[in-house]
Amino acid sequence: MPALKDEYSAAASPLSGDSFDEDLFTLVPHDEYLRSDYVKPVELPLQSAKKQSRFKPESADEIELAAEITSVKMPSLRQVPVEHAKRAAQPTLLSFHGLKQQPFDVTPDPSYLYFSPSHREALTSLSDGIENFRGFMALVAEPGMGKTTVLNKLMDEIGGSARVVFLFQTQCTSNELLAFLLNELEVDHGGKDIVAMHRALNRVLLEEMLAGRRFVLVVDEAQNLQDSVLETIRLLSDFETTHSKLIQIVLAGQPQLAETLLRPSLAQLRQRISVLSSLKALTLEETRAYVEHRLREAGWGGRLLFTPEAVDAIAEASGGVPRTINNLGFNALRKAYTRRQEVIDANLVREIAGNLNLESLARPAEPVAVAPAVVVAPAPEPTSFTEDSVTERVLQALSAAFAGELRSHADPITAASESAPAPESGTVLAGKLNQKVRCQSWSEKHESRIEINLDRGPISGTPIAERYYACHFYIRDEEASNLKVGKPIRIRIEQD
Repeated sequence: MPALKDEYSAAASPLSGDSFDEDLFTLVPHDEYLRSDYVKPVELPLQSAKKQSRFKPESADEIELAAEITSVKMPSLRQVPVEHAKRAAQPTLLSFHGLKQQPFDVTPDPSYLYFSPSHREALTSLSDGIENFRGFMALVAEPGMGKTTVLNKLMDEIGGSARVVFLFQTQCTSNELLAFLLNELEVDHGGKDIVAMHRALNRVLLEEMLAGRRFVLVVDEAQNLQDSVLETIRLLSDFETTHSKLIQIVLAGQPQLAETLLRPSLAQLRQRISVLSSLKALTLEETRAYVEHRLREAGWGGRLLFTPEAVDAIAEASGGVPRTINNLGFNALRKAYTRRQEVIDANLVREIAGNLNLESLARPAEPVAVAPAVVVAPAPEPTSFTEDSVTERVLQALSAAFAGELRSHADPITAASESAPAPESGTVLAGKLNQKVRCQSWSEKHESRIEINLDRGPISGTPIAERYYACHFYIRDEEASNLKVGKPIRIRIEQD
C-alpha cells in the first residue's frame, strides 16, 4: 500500500518523476499558496496523473484502491518556483515605509485636511455664513489649493443639521441644474417645465425649514457655469421667508469665477455674496507641517522617512501647492520603494521633480526673430503678472466691487494694472506677432505698429500670466521689415 501511494505521488508531481531541484522549487503550504497574489493555484488533472502512473491494477482490490487514489485531494504542500515564493513574501509600498494608508492620495479626503491659516479661515467663514443664513458665499483659489477638500470638510461638519446637495458637474444648463437638485431631493420632475420645477423645489425647501433643517447647495468648479445658469442660481436665493433664507449657496471655483462675477450682467448676484474666502499657497514651515500631518494620518510611526532637506526640496519644487506636494510625495515614496531606499533625501526629490516637469518633454520652440532694438511709444505698456498676483488682484477687485468701490464696467486686470510697477530692466517678453501695420509718425517718418500676443509659459524669466495679453509697440520701419506675422517673437525691454 505505501508503495502504491508513492507511485501516485511521483506521478502527480509537477516534475513528472524527474529529479527535484531545490534551487528552482520550494515547498509552500497549500493555504499560503492560495493566498498568494503572485501565483495562482493550478489543479493537476487527476486523469493525467492516472495515465502517468506506472501502477496497473489487476485484481478487484487493486482496482478499488486505484479508484480511491484518483479521488484523493491535492497534497497540503505544493512545489512552487522559488522566485514566485520570494515575490509573495516581498513587502508592499506601504508596509516598506511603515504606513497603513497612502498619505499622498489624490482624493479630497477631509480627514487629511491640513489647517493652514488660510484653510482654517476659509472653513470658519463658510461655516459661520451658513450658521447665520447669509445666503450666498464664495470660495476662490488657484487649482490644487484644496478647495474640494475644504468643501468636503464643511459638508461633514454641517451634515448632521443640514440637507446638503453637492454639485460638481457644472457643464450644464439651467434645466439640468434644477433637474439635478430635484433628483437629489428624490422629487419626481418628469415632464415638468422650469416653472414647475421651481415650484416643486420651493415646496421641498419649505418642508425642510419646517423640519428644522437648513438646505445647503455647494457648487464646485463654479467657474465653468454659464452666465444663464449663474442667474438661475441667483433666483434660487429668492426662496425665502420674511425671517430667513430657505437655501444657502456656496460657490467654489478658480480665479475665473471672480472675473465672471465682476461682469455687469451679474451685478445682482455679486451683491448677494456676503462671504468671500480664498486659499493661499503654503509657506516652507506650513509645507513641513503639511507633510508630517499627512504621514501621521496614514499611520506613520515616527521613524525618519523624509529628511528635512527633502521636505524643503518638496516645498521649493511645489511652490506650496498641496496637489503638487502630494504628487511629489507619492512619487518619492514609490521611487524609494523600488530602490529599497528607506530614507528619502533631497537628491531623490529633485530627481522626481525633474521627471514630473512637462516642459522638459515639450517640443523645442521654433527659432524666433529678435528685434535689435525697440522704441516703446506712449501706448499702454504690457504688465506681467504671476499667478498669485493675478489671483490676489482679482480678489481685491471683487472685494472692492462688493463694497461698491469699483465701477461696474471696470475690467479687473486693467484696474489692477494701473498701479502695477513697470517691467524691470532686462525683461524679455515672448509671444507671437499678431499684426504689423505701417504708419506715419509725428515726424512724418514711416514706422510700424506691431501687436504681440504674449505667451503663458515662462521664457527667460518672464512670470507666468493668468491669461493671454496683447500689447502694441511702435518700432522703426527698417526694424520691422524682417518680422513676419504669425511667427514667434521676443521683445527685450532695457533701461539705461
